[in-house]
Amino acid sequence: MSLFTCEVSAEAEFPGTPETIWQLLTDHDRYPQWHPVVVRVEGELAAGARQTEVVRTASGRELTFHPVLTVVDPGRELSRAGRLLAPGLLDNKHSYLITDLGDGRVRVVQSERFTGLLAAFFHGRTARDTRARFATALANLAPLAAVGVTVAAASDQAAPVAQPAAGCVAG
Repeated sequence: MSLFTCEVSAEAEFPGTPETIWQLLTDHDRYPQWHPVVVRVEGELAAGARQTEVVRTASGRELTFHPVLTVVDPGRELSRAGRLLAPGLLDNKHSYLITDLGDGRVRVVQSERFTGLLAAFFHGRTARDTRARFATALANLAPLAAVGVTVAAASDQAAPVAQPAAGCVAG
């Protein structure tokens, strides 16, 4: 990896099914209930469709992006790609990967890969803050996912353990 690439991810395992997670990830109205950054998501759920996403920065400022869905694979993966202003300045790919672990448990990985001239500024604190927000989103998603699991199975499981990845990799 080069200085102009930054990858950030977090993952969690918790009670749920791939179908339940998929329903939550594709229910635009529910994003603000579980994702600490997302204010609003709108758009068709189809590969190639442009979305409108409003996010709130750590400083409280709201930014609007228009990413394109690149992968819409129900129960497995939801990915989108976007950029800031012009190609090569700050491009990104954001993904949710869902793995069925069996026995009513799932693993969800939320990741983002930034590339371009401004990606160099994502190393360090920004990467740590982004990873922490991803971990919070997954922890908030867990109780919503458990609703689709039997009460006995859900009560046997504690809150998810988010495990952040190594973060930005610099060349």
